[in-house]
Amino acid sequence: MNVKLVLFAFLFGGLILLNDKTNVNALPALQDALKRPDGLSALSSEYDLDTNTAKPLGIYTNTFCSSGSWLGNGTLVEAGGDKGDANYRSGIQTLRLYDPSVGDWVELEGIVPSNRWYPAMVTLPNGNVMILGGSTAATGVNRAEIDNPTYTIFPPPNGGPLTDTAFPFLSSLLPYNLYPMVHVIPNYEGKTQLFIFANQNGIAYDLDTGTTITTYPKIPGGIRSYPLTGTSIIIPLDPTDYYKPTVMICGGNKVYELTSPAEASCGRLELTTPNAAWEMDEFGGQGRVMPDATFLVDGSILFVNGAATGFAGYRKGGGANALWVNENPVFTPFLYDPFAKTYKTLAASTIPRMYHSVSTLIPDGSVLIAGSNPQGSVSLNVKYSTEYRVEIFYPPYLYSSTPRPNIISLQTSPINENRIPVSYGQEVTMVIQVKSDGGNQPVLKACIIHHGFITHSQNFSQRYVYLEITNFWADSSAADQYILTIKLPPNPTIISPGPSYIYVFNGDAPPVSGVQVLLQQAA
Repeated sequence: MNVKLVLFAFLFGGLILLNDKTNVNALPALQDALKRPDGLSALSSEYDLDTNTAKPLGIYTNTFCSSGSWLGNGTLVEAGGDKGDANYRSGIQTLRLYDPSVGDWVELEGIVPSNRWYPAMVTLPNGNVMILGGSTAATGVNRAEIDNPTYTIFPPPNGGPLTDTAFPFLSSLLPYNLYPMVHVIPNYEGKTQLFIFANQNGIAYDLDTGTTITTYPKIPGGIRSYPLTGTSIIIPLDPTDYYKPTVMICGGNKVYELTSPAEASCGRLELTTPNAAWEMDEFGGQGRVMPDATFLVDGSILFVNGAATGFAGYRKGGGANALWVNENPVFTPFLYDPFAKTYKTLAASTIPRMYHSVSTLIPDGSVLIAGSNPQGSVSLNVKYSTEYRVEIFYPPYLYSSTPRPNIISLQTSPINENRIPVSYGQEVTMVIQVKSDGGNQPVLKACIIHHGFITHSQNFSQRYVYLEITNFWADSSAADQYILTIKLPPNPTIISPGPSYIYVFNGDAPPVSGVQVLLQQAA
């Protein structure tokens, strides 16, 4: 499958949604590119992992530098983009809706009240999405005259047209406030509280009251936001620890200069601990700008992609005198244990994955990695070519000798035929098969993962939550078969509503496939 991409979301079963950018790509090697019905190159496709084929989708506005997140009803929302050209209409005030049951996009052009280039998005506990920040025009580094320090909620809470709400915190972080990091803060009161971070500064913001409730200390080290791009992730949440949230922010750079070494540090911060301080480490000893952070089934975190020097952006000039603003690709993935706080070096790739690279967990426990497009137009046979190959990375747990569970059903429904509806606080019943391991019963754990929407080293709404297995017994009706009951998180601040995957793993062995659910409030 040949694909270069900028935006990335896991859909259902073996389907991945890929969104691209407009490019000058009239090269002989690309004459078989995916086409829309009108004959122009498709900007969006469904990629089927099982068949290694792609289906073009109908996007007619420019999606470049947009963002996305899921509504609670399971519809994917993408917002913003870039200006139009001769073949693609402007997308900078466009909102796009993708319903997997329909299998294509609906574009709502011009309904976003202000231009959005490099905004963030997050799924809120009520199932709506927030579109936050960005700029009003394309830029390498933001500046006051094009800054967009506002947010928009979709669908509008009270009906009517979309409106912008001022959010001056972002302006205080210029020029490094594009693609701000945003995460819902778990709580038992059902409050909509957000961790919002850019540059080197973060706050806890109460969306219900419109007030800042905590100003966190400045993170040590370099800048963490575009184009000195780092990444962020909430450490796996655990009911035995009352879902206490810790954010981890990694990578970036100290200086907007193409030879500057990437930031070799990560910071962890407990978001609900009074007077919390950043706990720093050396990011496994390797600096990365533009890293990607992806949850694995066992709760470990895979750091991949990125460069060891420079910043996010396109090369300057062409030919032998081209200046690559990100250089020295980091080929080696790191496996991070969030509890032991240790890094392990894994097998290296041979493909540079720098600007516009992505990664996501797929249901069998492996990781799909793609992208890298460090020039404005398609260029092949150069130092860092436009990258059309995708890779599957197999984490160490897929080589375990421990038997892998095979999930047969959830709530009596066979898995991955449709999203199975489940509710917060519900106890669900799962049937699994696990081959005997020396006569011992399996040692099972369970989790729910929202895979998120990935672009520019940001994985919007990605979350991992351990689940309580409340009961577990052998099923006498079949050999090596077990029935277990699993309790889901109590409210949508723990994990946002919408599509997620439930996984049950045996020791260090993930299941053959997770099971996709649609998590919603009880009626």
